[in-house]
Amino acid sequence: MPSASQDQMLHNLKQWADRTGYQVGQIEDSGNDFILEVRERESFPSVQFIHQRREHPHLLVVGQVKIPSEDRERLKRTMGDGFKQFIWDLKLSLLGKGVDFLVLGEDDGDPEAWEVHLRIYLREFDPNLLQSSYTSIKNSLISVIWCYKKALDQIAMFSADPSQQFSVPAEGAAVGGSFRGEGNDPERARRVMNAMANTGIIMMVTLMDGFAQTMMEATEAMASGVAEAFGGEEASEQMTEEMKEKMPEAKEQMMGMVSQVRQQLYEQMAQKADDIESLLADRIFDKGPEIVDVYEFGLPKFTEELDDETITEYARLLVQEDKYFTEMFGELTAWMNSLPQLPK
Repeated sequence: MPSASQDQMLHNLKQWADRTGYQVGQIEDSGNDFILEVRERESFPSVQFIHQRREHPHLLVVGQVKIPSEDRERLKRTMGDGFKQFIWDLKLSLLGKGVDFLVLGEDDGDPEAWEVHLRIYLREFDPNLLQSSYTSIKNSLISVIWCYKKALDQIAMFSADPSQQFSVPAEGAAVGGSFRGEGNDPERARRVMNAMANTGIIMMVTLMDGFAQTMMEATEAMASGVAEAFGGEEASEQMTEEMKEKMPEAKEQMMGMVSQVRQQLYEQMAQKADDIESLLADRIFDKGPEIVDVYEFGLPKFTEELDDETITEYARLLVQEDKYFTEMFGELTAWMNSLPQLPK
């Protein structure tokens, strides 16, 4: 790759990271052309964009998670033979994410670290490709962290209450295994159902708010045009002012409808909790609360029952295109679309 093109690639990478609001820094490494480290926030793993040789037309997008030896030992000691299945399930899960990965350490059945990477080709500046590759690596790393954390949390629960049934993951079980019957956990079911309900409520609020805005603006334009045709410019301005004054009232009425629907939805989900208990045993339902737990907005989380004021604050974040909330809401929407249909 010509020097000018290489310099432009590095410039474009830094520009994309800066404009996206990520923390970015260049790592000095004589073995590669350049390494740019990108981190979204301190609690997230970092991702590196590596250009190995000037003549290479591609970038490597790489991330790594190291597993503390004490955590590995505790899992092996407690899970026994189930630890092997845990590792296999995690490997298969990463394969399904469309990324390449390596297990690092002397024993690939007990990785000291997991490295995830992608190779991308940039013929021209493509911020969407940079963003999608970064997100893919970041989410893959987070899924590895969550799997270990979930397993350790379940061990802690078992240790705190030895009366709980402890079983190793069965062949083909979901990543992280199953230490006890999750379908019989009322707290888990509550968090899952609240995540589903609140995602649907926020979607409805934004749609209704946008509909109200559009209808009022269209009505205002039509009324203003008619008033101007019959009463001149002064009548048109007066009509426009009156319509603007009515806008908050129209939105308030719609929000009142949303509040009623919210209460009814929470009540219906509570009534149907027993009917959907067996269906919630599917591990796919856990992804929603796991997504929610990553983010913090200074508000009650989506896994709780939310009041009208909190719903409004979350809807405002979405309308204002808050980067983190938009990302979380997009992941939750995709999760909702992947769920099996609940009984009506």
